[in-house]
Amino acid sequence: MKIIPIFLPYVGCEGRCVFCDQFGATGRVAVPTFEEIGRIIEEHSRTSSEYELAFYGGTFTALSVERMRGYLEFARNFRVVKRIRVSTRPDEVTPEKLAVLREYGVETVEVGVQSFDEEVLTLSGRGYGTEVAERACRMVKEWGFTLGVHLMLGLPGSNKKIEILSALRAVECGADLVRLHPTLVLKGAELYKMYTKGEYKPLSLEEAVELCSDLLTVLEGWGVKVVRIGYYIPPDQAENVAAGPFDPSLGDKVRKRVVEKIFERLRPKKVVVPSRYRGWLKDPMGAEVFEGEDFSFDELGYSDALFLLGKEVVECLNS
Repeated sequence: MKIIPIFLPYVGCEGRCVFCDQFGATGRVAVPTFEEIGRIIEEHSRTSSEYELAFYGGTFTALSVERMRGYLEFARNFRVVKRIRVSTRPDEVTPEKLAVLREYGVETVEVGVQSFDEEVLTLSGRGYGTEVAERACRMVKEWGFTLGVHLMLGLPGSNKKIEILSALRAVECGADLVRLHPTLVLKGAELYKMYTKGEYKPLSLEEAVELCSDLLTVLEGWGVKVVRIGYYIPPDQAENVAAGPFDPSLGDKVRKRVVEKIFERLRPKKVVVPSRYRGWLKDPMGAEVFEGEDFSFDELGYSDALFLLGKEVVECLNS
């Protein structure tokens, strides 16, 4: 089901993390009114009769119960809205707020964990620690919601080992889906000042592709769907990105790299590839290549191959 994204910039946010500049990232400088939200929904309804409405940006469960009910009640007025999802942060996940979400039929709660590492969270100005992040994720699952976890890569103080451990922690906490966001340096963020002073170095595009491909094998190899790789920045806001691995096709680059790694590590002799991905295999390394509905590598399905690669990534932590 397609999603209608409604961005509520900084709504519910009491502070601002070092990496955050929602105005610069979205181009929105004001919270949309109900009238504007209604217009967005109506525009989408011309092309489909079923949508999931997503409240992104800000911290939805940090709103008062009254304001939460206002947004959710308004969304239920539209017949095309069949599902609702919201995003929030770990320290604003409470039984009281989850009860309201469940009352209005919200199915998915995406939690902006960003990292499960204590030092990285502190350096990023998140205002909570690992224990709070884990507790929030488990609470969302206990209340029966689909759990989404947002992980940022390349935050201050982070490294490859920390990123892999965060991915494993997301699996352990029961994540159903994950968004991987390599950190971008936005001109309106505190991180930009750190960058210009030489206090922060972002990932290169090549580093981001390698790291994301490793995390994807860990996550999807253990059954957690990666639904997004890289921030979506509208073309007219691209000038607000000062540095970092910004590439609209990052997701494709990462998934192509994953397939390359499967060839490099497993050396399959017979491969089945969906036709739309046939162009990824410029060097099949001597394997016979056939077209089919799903990837397969000798006797291994795609998820099995990812599991083997992910297992290898995790084992390398101890080497």
